[in-house]
Amino acid sequence: MKSAALAATFALTLAAPALAQSSLGFTQAEARIGAVSLDGETRATGTLAIDFAITAHHGLQFDLGLTDQETGLLGSIDGHLYMVPGPGRKYGLFGHVADLDGVDATIFALGAEAMVDLGANTRAEAKAGIGIRNPGSFDFIFAQGALEHALSDRVGIYVAGMVADYDESDFSATGYEGRIGARWYLASAPVVIDASVGRSGLWGDDSLKAETVARLSVSLTLGADRSARAPSERRLFRSVAPLAPLQLRGLE
Repeated sequence: MKSAALAATFALTLAAPALAQSSLGFTQAEARIGAVSLDGETRATGTLAIDFAITAHHGLQFDLGLTDQETGLLGSIDGHLYMVPGPGRKYGLFGHVADLDGVDATIFALGAEAMVDLGANTRAEAKAGIGIRNPGSFDFIFAQGALEHALSDRVGIYVAGMVADYDESDFSATGYEGRIGARWYLASAPVVIDASVGRSGLWGDDSLKAETVARLSVSLTLGADRSARAPSERRLFRSVAPLAPLQLRGLE
């Protein structure tokens, strides 16, 4: 998975400028590098998202991700098939596959998602799904959400969170993460800086105390609206992270 994700990420990055000039329906792309810090340890992350219009009201988004974690590199591929029935609304279905390098662990998930404008400066995103981790038939259900507000064309703030219920014969817990953050859209370049801080933990029989999680990333965009006020139909869906509370602690 690691080598495949790296190759695909590199290929899509090189192809993105050509796609923008083609008739394949390319709409936008975003390449992001960042870091996640928990309990004094900082690890690198990288994602590439690319979006295509299939028709005037339907689209397809792909996400490729690599995350350095205690148990090895985690590679992921997401697909989002969505419709845009009108301005400020975007609904779809997603699929998620992730694989941990050097470990016999593969994660599958699928679900539904939506993004809607709540006014000229505010928008909400929500998604929910089910999944399984093999081997072991580790079942889970999860939900993610975010609320964003533009303070200006260049600065936006947001709150985001997720919750997931993990059910296995020898492990039972509910994972969660909540955070607040800000995004700065540079006026001089197609670059977005994102910083957030939050808390993540586990409830239940196998609970773990909450810890502070800090995230920082820089994104290079192509074809996207360079504004914190961009409407929902011109935004990318967030990537899926159903096992994040476990992966942050090296438990997965």
